[in-house]
Amino acid sequence: MQPSAYGGVTEVTNPADIANGFLPTAVFMPTLADRQRDKAKLVADWQPAEQWSLQFSGERGSDSFTAPTTYGLRSTSMDSYSIDVNYVPSEKWAFNGYVSAGNQTLHQARPAGYVMAFANTNNGFGLGFKGKASSVLELGGNFTFADDRNVYAQTLDYGASPDSVTTLAATGGLPDINYRQRLLKLYGKYALDKRSALRLDVVLQESTVEDWTWGSNGVAYTYADGTTVLQQGKQNVGAVGVTYIYQMP
Repeated sequence: MQPSAYGGVTEVTNPADIANGFLPTAVFMPTLADRQRDKAKLVADWQPAEQWSLQFSGERGSDSFTAPTTYGLRSTSMDSYSIDVNYVPSEKWAFNGYVSAGNQTLHQARPAGYVMAFANTNNGFGLGFKGKASSVLELGGNFTFADDRNVYAQTLDYGASPDSVTTLAATGGLPDINYRQRLLKLYGKYALDKRSALRLDVVLQESTVEDWTWGSNGVAYTYADGTTVLQQGKQNVGAVGVTYIYQMP
């Protein structure tokens, strides 16, 4: 089926007849296209010493979509890499950390419109620890950082209108969307006796976001009815919790 001039759909008499069954500008959902996926993954585990252990994971893949037209989603690619480290210097203390990086790109085209490579990149790292400061006091915590970025690389289809050419030349296309988060979690657990304990948790989070879909350069997003919404670009959150723990006999 394909879109008609009146906004509905028109049944294709013979879908096997590519030349006459579809318009050259028809767009297929990815679920209606043939997809070929190629993927490779490598996982390694290394323990250079009794106290140290390292894990590595790397993955790369691509999808290609085949349909009777050249529009819609054409191909995708992805990369993902991570390294995890664990260090246990004694029976009382343990430390860990990780670094990760990933990227996914979607190539798609619209008839008489934009040809876009939408790329999402995500990087992060974290550090953590846990241990016994004394026979009754346990301490632990972790810090994580995440950086997520969406980039829209745009060009134009050969049939694009002069207005689209002018707009792209003037604006450079859609701006990036960026999100960053820093998260710190700390806790202390004090044993009152063999069955009960007190736990203190402290959480601090800082996040920044730059998202043109909810406002840009201080200009709020406006709905059709005139209602506006403006996203706060930087947000800080803190929380403190105290818990009493009792284990039933």
